[in-house]
Amino acid sequence: MILQSSNKIPKWLYTRAIQYYFLVLAVVSLLFFSHHLNLGWIIIGTIEILVFFGFGSKLIQDWREERMRSVRVFERKIFKYGLYFRLFAVMAIYWGFMLYYDDAFGFENADATYYEDVGRELANAIRSGGFIGTWTTYYQTTDLSDMGYFTYLSFIYFIFEGDYSVLIPRLINCCVSAYTVILIYRLAKRNFGEQVGRMAAIFVMLWPNFWFYCGTQLKEPWMTFLFVLYAEQSDQMLRSRQFTAWKIVPLILLVVLMLTLRTPLALVMILALLFATVMSSSRVVGWGKRVIVGILAVALLAVTMGNRMEEQARELMNQARSGQQEQNMEWRSRRENGNTFAKYASRSVFAPLIFTIPFPTMVETPNQYDLKIVNGGNFCKNIMSGFTIFALIVLLLSGEWREHLIPLALMLGYVIVLALSTFAQSERFHQPVVPFEMMFAADGIVYLVQHRKRKTYLQLASLWYIGIVVICIAWQWFKLAGRGMA
Repeated sequence: MILQSSNKIPKWLYTRAIQYYFLVLAVVSLLFFSHHLNLGWIIIGTIEILVFFGFGSKLIQDWREERMRSVRVFERKIFKYGLYFRLFAVMAIYWGFMLYYDDAFGFENADATYYEDVGRELANAIRSGGFIGTWTTYYQTTDLSDMGYFTYLSFIYFIFEGDYSVLIPRLINCCVSAYTVILIYRLAKRNFGEQVGRMAAIFVMLWPNFWFYCGTQLKEPWMTFLFVLYAEQSDQMLRSRQFTAWKIVPLILLVVLMLTLRTPLALVMILALLFATVMSSSRVVGWGKRVIVGILAVALLAVTMGNRMEEQARELMNQARSGQQEQNMEWRSRRENGNTFAKYASRSVFAPLIFTIPFPTMVETPNQYDLKIVNGGNFCKNIMSGFTIFALIVLLLSGEWREHLIPLALMLGYVIVLALSTFAQSERFHQPVVPFEMMFAADGIVYLVQHRKRKTYLQLASLWYIGIVVICIAWQWFKLAGRGMA
C-alpha cells in the first residue's frame, strides 16, 4: 500500500492519544478513588505514553527520508537510541527492585526465578564437570520450551560470577532488542517502502513493554529477536533474485533455536514459510524457487524436528478442541485474588480482540505489579491496534496481501495460536508479534493520511480512540467488580 502523496501525518493522531490516556486515568481515579493507581505507576505510565507518542511523533518528522537520506545513518540512530532507552530502563528496574525489595527480581513471576535458579545450577555443574548429567536430567523432565533459555543462562553465569552477574543477561537483552529495531526497519522497508519502514522502526524502538522485558530474566527479548530475524531473512530469501538451496539452512537453525524457547512459535515459523512459498505472488516468488524452497523446507524440517514438532502440533490441536482455555479462565476466577468474571471469557471473546488486548491496569489490584508497570505501554497497544486492523482490511480488499505473505503469515499464525491458547489474555505472550503489528500499523497510518478518503479515515481513527477510552474505563470496573472491590 505505497502511495506517493507527501501529506504529513496529523499531529492529533499522537497528541489525542496522550490526552485520552490522561482522560482515562482521571475518570478512573474519580470513579474508583479508593482504588486509584499509586503515584509511582502513574509516573511510569506517563513516561511510557509521552515517549512513545510524544517523542515518537517528533522523531518521525525529524528522521524522514527527506531530512536523513542515508540509510546507514538512520540504522545507526535507531540502534543507538533503542539501546539507550533499554539500558536506562534496565538500570532503573534493577535499582528500583534493589531499593524497594532488596532483590534484583522484585515482583517478577516464578518463571524468571526458575530460569535464574536452573541457570545457576547448570553453571555450577559446568565448573564441577557434571554439566552433561545435570542437563540430561532437566531435558528428560522439563518442557523443551525452557531448555534453550536456561542453558544459555548457564553459560553466561559460568563466565560471569559475582553480585552483578544478574545484570549481564539483561544488558545482552538490550543489545538484542535494539538490533530487532533494525531488522523490522529492513523488513518493513522491503515490503512497504522507506516511509513505513522508518515509522515502524521508531515505533518498535520506543515500545515501552520491550524496555521492561529487557530488565527481566525472561526470554521474551530473545524470542522476539529470533522471530523478527527469521521473518527478515526468509522474506529476503524469497524476494532475492539470486537463490541457492543452502540459503534455507540458516532458517532451519533459527527454527531449532526457537524450538527450545517456545515450540508453538517454531511451529508457526515452519508453516508460515511453507504457506508464503506456496501462496506468494509470482512477482515475488518464481515457480522454480517455490518448488525448491517447498521441498527443502518439508524435507529438512522433518529431519530436524522429528517427533517433537508432531507432539507440539497435536498438543495445540488438543488445547483448541478440549476447551483448556475455558478451564484456565475458570481456574483464574477461583484462585486467590482472582477475578470471578474471568470464567465468562473464552476464545469467542479473545479472538476478535486479539490485536488489541490486553487493556491497561489503571487501578490498584492485588499482585498485578507487572501489568501496572506497563499500563502506558498497553494503552499504546490498544490505540495502535486500530491502525493494524485497518491495514489488514485494506490489504485484503485490495488483493495486495499476497505481496507480503511472510510477515502476514507469521503475525496471523501466531495470533491465531495465541487466541486459542490459555495465554491469550497474558500481555507477556503477545511480545513476539508486536513488531509485526507495529509494521502494519505504520502502513495503515501512512495509507489513511495519504488516501483520497483521508477525511473519512481520520474520522474513523477518532472514533476508534473514543471507543478505546470507553472500553478502558469499563475494563477497570471489570477488574475491580470481579474481585468484589468495586
